[in-house]
Amino acid sequence: MIRLPNTLAFRLTFWYTLVVIILIMIAFSASYLSLKKKLNYNLENDLIEDILEYKILYKNEGLDGIKQEIEQEMEWGEEKNFFFQLFDRNGIQIYSSDLSHWKLLPESPHIIKHVFSSKNFVLQTTNIQGKEYKAKTIYGLISPNILLHTGESTESIQNTMTLLSNVFIGMFLIVIPIAFVIGWLMAGHAVKGIKEVSRIASEIEKGKLDRRVSVSSQRDEITQLVNTFNAMLDRIKVLIFEMKEMTDNIAHDLRSPLARIRVISELALSNNNTPKNLKSSASDIIEECDRLLQMINSTLDVAEAEADTFQTTKKKVDISQLAQDACEIFEPMAEQKHIRLACRLDNNCYIYGNIQNLQRMFANLLDNAIKYTLANGQVDVILTRSRQNIEIMIIDTGIGIPENDQARVFDRFFRCDQSRTHDGCGLGLSFARAVARSHGGDIDLSSRLKNGSCFTIRLPATNLPDS
Repeated sequence: MIRLPNTLAFRLTFWYTLVVIILIMIAFSASYLSLKKKLNYNLENDLIEDILEYKILYKNEGLDGIKQEIEQEMEWGEEKNFFFQLFDRNGIQIYSSDLSHWKLLPESPHIIKHVFSSKNFVLQTTNIQGKEYKAKTIYGLISPNILLHTGESTESIQNTMTLLSNVFIGMFLIVIPIAFVIGWLMAGHAVKGIKEVSRIASEIEKGKLDRRVSVSSQRDEITQLVNTFNAMLDRIKVLIFEMKEMTDNIAHDLRSPLARIRVISELALSNNNTPKNLKSSASDIIEECDRLLQMINSTLDVAEAEADTFQTTKKKVDISQLAQDACEIFEPMAEQKHIRLACRLDNNCYIYGNIQNLQRMFANLLDNAIKYTLANGQVDVILTRSRQNIEIMIIDTGIGIPENDQARVFDRFFRCDQSRTHDGCGLGLSFARAVARSHGGDIDLSSRLKNGSCFTIRLPATNLPDS
């Protein structure tokens, strides 16, 4: 079964084409009926004119003149399309044209009697047996004692209507595809702004809150939608910035009290007069303080990376060598879990960047890949260079990430591992993405549950020095 697209552009095109079809059908039907009525009307008028002309002819030349005129018309080879009959008052035929093509012409003595008595014309549409077409016939007096019965086939009318129908069908088969294409283009132009809003919304859903929709060539309704959408984004961005700023300020303010708590706990732990049970508590306090301080420092590092405060410390970095060093550092960890760590790296890939942050970015991604890959699995690091980008893919055969969580994995403190079976505070991927973006790039995720994940780092080649 063919499944049609369920897009707004397709629906608009469909309804536009349907309206065009309906209007064409109405126009054709009206034209068809109007033309058929006009042709039938003209044919009836021609028959009435024939009666009047033969009436004048009979008055001037008599019955012989009528017969001669009929014979002349029949000599033109119109026996198939015309016939003539002359009747007296008793309904007896006194003359007729060649009726070889009208053998089964119905007899109508009552009509003849009616015409003689009323002296009015009688027009009929008659079915001729053995004929494909009907005939228009007329009964009329050409003298007080002679009635002319003549008729003409409607074949020419039917041929004209058939030709009109064929022309319409041909035009219909040409016009409808053209109408569909025009409708598609018009619908595409009409929903261009909506598509742009949808595309930007999709990018924003991935965390690109700085994107906005252009309103340069939109109509009033779309412009209003776009302006409202952009205003909403501005407001959301302000709120998120304020929330992050508040989080960063809280983290910064907590670092000093935690450091003092840790110092006090160390003093208590080193004091010989401290009871043994209090020393155990002090040791636990120091451990928790270290964990909290690590989390706070990571939060502030993410904030610094997002703010890109390391511009002055950026220098030429060999990404190929940096990735190679990271793989060598994590090789023992992979071997311990019986995981194969493979690197395929293009050489001489340079950017200007902060080497410490780039190292931590690689470390966080590799650590996650190995941490969430089961024994006998594999982690691949692939680095390629194109004219536009340096692309680093870190692919694992691990447990994968649920589809509903993939849009949030780069959020601060978010962890897919709700059971907390693995160490971490949910800041590693946030920091990695912040570093990539501070270098003009980004990180994309592709993952399937129980089939592994692929994190792709893209750094723009515009950061490359001339070689």
